[in-house]
Amino acid sequence: MKILKYKYLIVFIVSFAIMTGCKDDPPEEVSSFVGNFVISHAEVATTTLLMTVEGPQIPVPAGTDITTAIQTALLSAVDCSSADKSYVELRADNSMYMSCEGQNEFNAGTWEEVSATELKLNMNNTAIPASPTGMVLTVTEIVKEATGWTGKTSVPMPKEMFAPILLGFGFTIADTPATYLIPLSLDFIEK
Repeated sequence: MKILKYKYLIVFIVSFAIMTGCKDDPPEEVSSFVGNFVISHAEVATTTLLMTVEGPQIPVPAGTDITTAIQTALLSAVDCSSADKSYVELRADNSMYMSCEGQNEFNAGTWEEVSATELKLNMNNTAIPASPTGMVLTVTEIVKEATGWTGKTSVPMPKEMFAPILLGFGFTIADTPATYLIPLSLDFIEK
């Protein structure tokens, strides 16, 4: 009878060891930046001076809305009826895709979460056709909200984007450098 009790005890201990050893692995953490986003608003973050060849400086005040110009510049490779329908998709595998409302997607590069308040977007030349090597955008000072996030970056922008401002001050495109580095504040809304 004692041997039978020990057999049950051994079976119980082995069963317990097997049951406790088969815990579910903890779920892999996914970045809160993973998702589909639309650039909903862009503005000049700090007053910027546009230099001309002859030396005069033209101020572009902080808060100047340049949403359309940024959507056009950064999402020009997306074939879409409206820039506000162009998605930037940050995937869990750190790839970045662009599409028109999820249709006709293409590989636009990679992304990296540097910290909870900083992202690096490595946009390839498919995403930025005007640049043979693509462009790296570092977005800093990110503040996450319920519907998306906001952040700051600096974008090299061609002088043609500022033609209306330059012409308003009496300058021609020929009077200015080819590009300007513009500090921006960007709003990304999750779709």
